[in-house]
Amino acid sequence: MKRVLWLMIALVGIFSAAACGSGNEAANGNSAAGGGGGAPEKLIITAIPDDNADKLKEHFGNVAKYLEGKIGMPVEYMHVENYAASVTALANGQAHMSWMGGVTTVQADQQTEGGAVVVCCRDIDKKFKTYFIGNKEAGAKKVDDLKMLSEVAKGKDFTFGSKGSTSGHLMPRFFFTEQSGSKPEDVFGKVGYSGSHDKTLAQVADGTFMVGALNYATYDKASQELKDKAPIIYTTPTYVDYSFVARKDLGDELIGKIRKAMLEIDGSTDEGKKILSFMKAGKFVEADMKDWDGIRNVMESGVDIGG
Repeated sequence: MKRVLWLMIALVGIFSAAACGSGNEAANGNSAAGGGGGAPEKLIITAIPDDNADKLKEHFGNVAKYLEGKIGMPVEYMHVENYAASVTALANGQAHMSWMGGVTTVQADQQTEGGAVVVCCRDIDKKFKTYFIGNKEAGAKKVDDLKMLSEVAKGKDFTFGSKGSTSGHLMPRFFFTEQSGSKPEDVFGKVGYSGSHDKTLAQVADGTFMVGALNYATYDKASQELKDKAPIIYTTPTYVDYSFVARKDLGDELIGKIRKAMLEIDGSTDEGKKILSFMKAGKFVEADMKDWDGIRNVMESGVDIGG
């Protein structure tokens, strides 16, 4: 069964060469496309809260401003407090488009019953990866694989990010279980969930947890001080992760305008550089919901991803 599952994942790009509640800001009375379809008067975008809230509000405010100038209609960012809320907002029509991880991309498709479409993803999202990190003062050292980690870190406290995170939970849990033959709960003294990648890094660095897993893009942009306190001990194989997901009932014309605008973001301009720098990307590229079939297969394999 494991061999078959690995094959399914590989076919959709895991090893290709080429990541509940309601929002805390209302959509200002703007009804999303779920009511009757077609273009809304205002486009509402949201995102999974995988980083500092203030940073996310500033960044996606910039994305909204950029899109507004390109598609000829008002665009507003609506912040939500957890991963599940980003899916709910898209599914119930409170938001029209959302920045999703791999798990939430699949969940958006499921909860809209096929009524979601991938607009685009970053150039790094078809070859994403997770870092396992360890507390340096506790003697963290690189390991050859996660079976070795299960042996040298047995009994130590470990943290994932959010339960709904692809790179901070689903895939590191999957790889750990496959390679070690054990669930994290059967190996580590305590298994926690920090809630976001930046918090995972901070908690391993300060010794709250001895080992953790987070996405490589967040780690790579962190301060050298944090990296020195929480060095990388293992890097996973690659997989498909983040994407911009929109409701199909926005209509092909508007979705096409949004996609064109995102694909045209250019790092040579100040505006484009600011957006791409925060997103840790060189550019946005075309993608299709079927590219996330490998993530869907892992989710359906029985891995606990939480509510």
